[in-house]
Amino acid sequence: MANKAQRAKVIKDLSFYFAEKGKVMTAHEYIDAKDKPIRFADLRRIFRSYSKLMEMLERDQPDLFKLAVKKEQPKPAPKPAAVEPKEPKPVASVKPAVKPAVKVEK
Repeated sequence: MANKAQRAKVIKDLSFYFAEKGKVMTAHEYIDAKDKPIRFADLRRIFRSYSKLMEMLERDQPDLFKLAVKKEQPKPAPKPAAVEPKEPKPVASVKPAVKPAVKVEK
C-alpha cells in the first residue's frame, strides 16, 4: 500500500469523479472509462483491490460517497385492482341413478 497522504489524495479525487458521474462505477466500468483521473493499475498498486478502495472511499468521504451513490427512491408498488368476487354458478341438483351393488341375474 502507498502512504496515507497518497491514499487520501486518490480517495478525494475519485470521490469527486464519482460524484460528477452521478454513480459509483464498478471495476469494469472504471477500466472502460476514457476520462478517469487515475489509471486502474495505480489504484491496484495503492489499494491492492478495487473493493478495498470502495470501502475506504465510503469510510473516509461519506458525504461525497452519498452524492455519488444517489440511491433511487423505490417506486411504490401499484395497488392491485379490486377484484370483484364472482357469483358462483348455480349447480343442477340432478342425482345420478342408483345402481345396485349386486347384479341380478335373469
